[in-house]
Parts: sequence; structure tokens; C-alpha cells
Amino acid sequence: MNYKEKYYNHFNIHLVDFCYCEYSWIVKRVAVEAQNIHHIAHGKGKKNNNIENLMALSYENHQKAHNEKLNRYDLKEIHLKFLKNHPY
Repeated sequence: MNYKEKYYNHFNIHLVDFCYCEYSWIVKRVAVEAQNIHHIAHGKGKKNNNIENLMALSYENHQKAHNEKLNRYDLKEIHLKFLKNHPY
């Protein structure tokens, strides 16, 4: 199972379903569709694809994460909040 399938399976949603951008949902409290599943911490190994390291982001926020305009430690905190209070 690849990391995208792992993310979608965790929330019991399908690739064709609306997927929330976690940053927009938790920080801005708006529903924005995510186009990317982002690895919060990069690296190799099985832990890299754990649900705790995978978060859904819109294209814009995904670009910000890779350009370091969104701090990975902040993203991790946002992701943990989303895991506890997700809208699915």
C-alpha cells in the first residue's frame, strides 16, 4: 500500500472523495480541497509512511511547506489536532 492509499484508508475515504486540506481546516477553519498528501518529516523507512507523518494539503499549502514558509513542527502540531478532530 502506498502512502496516499494509507492516508485515505485511515480516514475511510476514497480518492474521488473530497479530502480536506488539514492546514486550512485547523488554522483557517475553512474547507479547502487537498491535492497532495505531504510527508511532514522526510526520510526513508516504514515510519516515513505512518499516518502520524502524512497530512493532506492544498496545492498552495504544499508549495509553502516545501518552500519552508510553513514550519514542519507547526505542521506536525496541526496534523495531530486534525487526527483528533477531523471532519470525516
